[in-house]
Amino acid sequence: MKPLKERKAEPSAMRFREYEPGDFSRLCELDRICFPSAMAYDPEEIAAALLQPRAFCVVAEQDDQVVGFILLDYRRSVGHITTIDLHPDYRRRGLGGHLMEMGEQRLLKRGVRRVVLEVAVGNDPAIAFYQGRGFARQRLLRHYYRDGSDAYLMEKSL
Repeated sequence: MKPLKERKAEPSAMRFREYEPGDFSRLCELDRICFPSAMAYDPEEIAAALLQPRAFCVVAEQDDQVVGFILLDYRRSVGHITTIDLHPDYRRRGLGGHLMEMGEQRLLKRGVRRVVLEVAVGNDPAIAFYQGRGFARQRLLRHYYRDGSDAYLMEKSL
């Protein structure tokens, strides 16, 4: 199998499905690729998030290779996007938006009416992505990440 970075994205061949336990190592790998070490989740943190009673995860797969995922959970009527990861070779093709839509639809079916997420203050592309999908900055979370950097809490009504 060719390394992922040599592949070209072909959205027509993309498949979206529910997370399966065999995807775990790839989710961990993607998170390390997508985020600086101070912001990436440790495998233990990803495992703990997946084990939450109301957690669910949708993966984007091409040629039997997971190229992206969204991990969410919820409490009462509030959903939380733990992370959305998309391999850099597969960005700017609408796949992240599709993962967001799928996650939001699943939250709505569970009675969730509001969703929140955290994003690094300097991550302008991600902030623009979220704002383009109806999220608004709510407040600054000081020293949110391991390296002491800040995040914004963003929120959207569903």
